[in-house]
Amino acid sequence: MDHRQFGFLVALARERHFGRAATACNVTQPTLSARLKQLEEELGCALIIRGHRFEGFTPEGEHVLSHARRILASLDELNAELDPNSPPSGLLRLGLIPSALGAVSRWIVPLRERYPGLSLRLMERATLPLMQSLMEGDIDVAVGYLDVPAAEPFVARRLHTERYALLARSDRFALPDRPDWADLGAFPLCLLTPDMQHRHRVDLHARREGITLSPVLEAESMAALERLVEEGAGVGVVEQHELDAGRHPGLIHRLLPPTEEDPPVGLLWRAGAPPSRRLRALLDWLRAS
Repeated sequence: MDHRQFGFLVALARERHFGRAATACNVTQPTLSARLKQLEEELGCALIIRGHRFEGFTPEGEHVLSHARRILASLDELNAELDPNSPPSGLLRLGLIPSALGAVSRWIVPLRERYPGLSLRLMERATLPLMQSLMEGDIDVAVGYLDVPAAEPFVARRLHTERYALLARSDRFALPDRPDWADLGAFPLCLLTPDMQHRHRVDLHARREGITLSPVLEAESMAALERLVEEGAGVGVVEQHELDAGRHPGLIHRLLPPTEEDPPVGLLWRAGAPPSRRLRALLDWLRAS
């Protein structure tokens, strides 16, 4: 067996489709399937549940997948560490809750200006899948809520406190100058989906005002939600870091009152080993900026 077989296995876990996994690995689908079959023969057990399409992994496959992720991460980090005098380079996989997109997007250009050899892969996830991805090694670092039980096993660095705001097209909706949470009942709302912690907290604040929210549109990403608002579909409830006048021509925003429950958001990474050079680069840059 070799590391490329592990790479094919991890790609299949990520893409959940043989064809897409092959494309991601720059090989043909028959090649990927044959190499995975070879891996199964070498290990003496079935790893993949096959039907007309990919149906998941066997228990043995899940076990091998966990090792494969760690092996690939170690190889990647070894390559980065071979020349300690060189600046950090390679891929940093960063997962984030959708409401953190605005804050994270402001890092990208200055971080890459500081470390031009560094590339980033951003993946939006709901809180529980995000923590699972971090635990399984699918991502190197997460930006998520620090006050949820799923965050407890990880090392954390606080970044900011989440604050909420209304966002709407100025030619479609007249927002109060100082809206209250009770005002949410007066508008057709565009919100994140109910599986998102951001949405859970918005619903909680509304219920305390005696309001049950019935959004006209729901989205799984903040970018999609903002696009719906830009089209005039309704009034969005967004995180304050999403508010940038240059990014939202024709839109108005109003901050909602802060609450004692506004959650801390920060970086999370796995405990038990020193941060990689790429992660250290991010941590050092954020500390200095």
